Amino acid sequence: MKLSQKLLLAVLPVLGLVLSLGGWLLIRQNFHRAVYELQNQAETTQQRELYALQLDLRAAEESAADALAEYGMSVSRYVGEEKGFALFTGDGVLAYSAMPEDVPLAWQQELLSDPSRGVLRSGEKGRWYLIADAVPAADGTGVYYVGAYPMDAAYETQESLLASYFWIELLAFGAAGGAVWWMISRLTRPLHTLEQAGREIAAGAYDRRTGIRGGDEIAALSRSFDDMTAALEEELGRRALAVRQREDFITALTHELKTPMTSILGYAQMMRTAGDDLEVREKSASYIAHEARRIEALSRKLLRLMQVEQEGVTLSDLPVEELLTALRRALPENALPLLVQAPPALPAVRGDADLLCALLLNLISNARRAEPKDGAVHLDIRAEGERVAFTVWDTGRGIPAEELPRLTEPFYMVDKSRARAQNGSGIGLALCQAIARAHGTELIFASTVGEGTRVSFSLPALPRKEDAHEDKN
Repeated sequence: MKLSQKLLLAVLPVLGLVLSLGGWLLIRQNFHRAVYELQNQAETTQQRELYALQLDLRAAEESAADALAEYGMSVSRYVGEEKGFALFTGDGVLAYSAMPEDVPLAWQQELLSDPSRGVLRSGEKGRWYLIADAVPAADGTGVYYVGAYPMDAAYETQESLLASYFWIELLAFGAAGGAVWWMISRLTRPLHTLEQAGREIAAGAYDRRTGIRGGDEIAALSRSFDDMTAALEEELGRRALAVRQREDFITALTHELKTPMTSILGYAQMMRTAGDDLEVREKSASYIAHEARRIEALSRKLLRLMQVEQEGVTLSDLPVEELLTALRRALPENALPLLVQAPPALPAVRGDADLLCALLLNLISNARRAEPKDGAVHLDIRAEGERVAFTVWDTGRGIPAEELPRLTEPFYMVDKSRARAQNGSGIGLALCQAIARAHGTELIFASTVGEGTRVSFSLPALPRKEDAHEDKN
């Protein structure tokens, strides 16, 4: 059963109960008011009859019993036998009765034994309001006047109102039920949207969004659902990218290994068939050794890349001057010059000296291969707030803007033929990015074709000793 149907079945009984109870209370209140008004009228009539009876008794010359009978017959002649009253002598003897048949004598006698005003009794033909009052006679004795006043009008009105209200309530219940169903349908419509969106997402439409707006709980649920879907789509995108990169990595690695292995097999075959030709054998051995060194260098870089990504690095306090000293020692002597721009007394950083030196060497090596116009590679180091920024830049060929996002992918090379001619493998920048991330930073590339390339990263700066001393003071 759908939620809208459950809500309708839950609301309709409550609605019906409220309508019925409200109508019943209203009719009941009107009924009591009508009965009260009829009782007031009966008591007023009773007082009027008592006054007339008292006048007759005072003027009568005969006994009280004869006077009562004469009074009763005279009243009956004018108003008929339907007048609801009875006359009793002082000792409770019935002198005259014009009571309806469904008002028993026992009820009347109960009032005489214990006179009380306003006793409502129900007879066979209707309901009566019985009142008993004592009237003094001329001879000093007392008589009783018992009046019976019909209450049928109030009860008939009540029954009529109940019958009318039944049909009115039925119509109102139907109209209210339709209105409730319309409101529930509108309120649950966002839930149908969420259900449909969930089915579409389960079918693979991860870009599906509900787009429900508002400030209620369903709108909040919808926003959470959209946020969850967006996060799921992003995560699936990352996994798809990771799978594609892994496939590209395997394909590139296979290609990188296949090329030198083909050369090694070819030159090994040449050595086997060269016979006593020493020159061919030496040339083949040289090529085999060159390709073997390429495979060895590639293996070392791959192992180092996996080590950095899986095991992380151990950081320690590292003065920038020590890093520059190690970098200068590692630079090849016959390479293009490195021009360093750094202010004196730079703060120390947190890092691994060997890995940071390898990162800078790779960046400098790439800058040299770019054939800078000024014949040099530049390294700028400067303090930027609480960090120290490193930038390696050149004035070489530059890199197209669409190639920049893929530079740190393993085995990705902008110009494969030139890179292989310069003994490039496409692993260097991937290793550099892994080292940077292990230090809590990222490589930032900026390049213009024909003007050069800039690669930057930054490291947290450590407080200087004099600064720490001032803080303590």
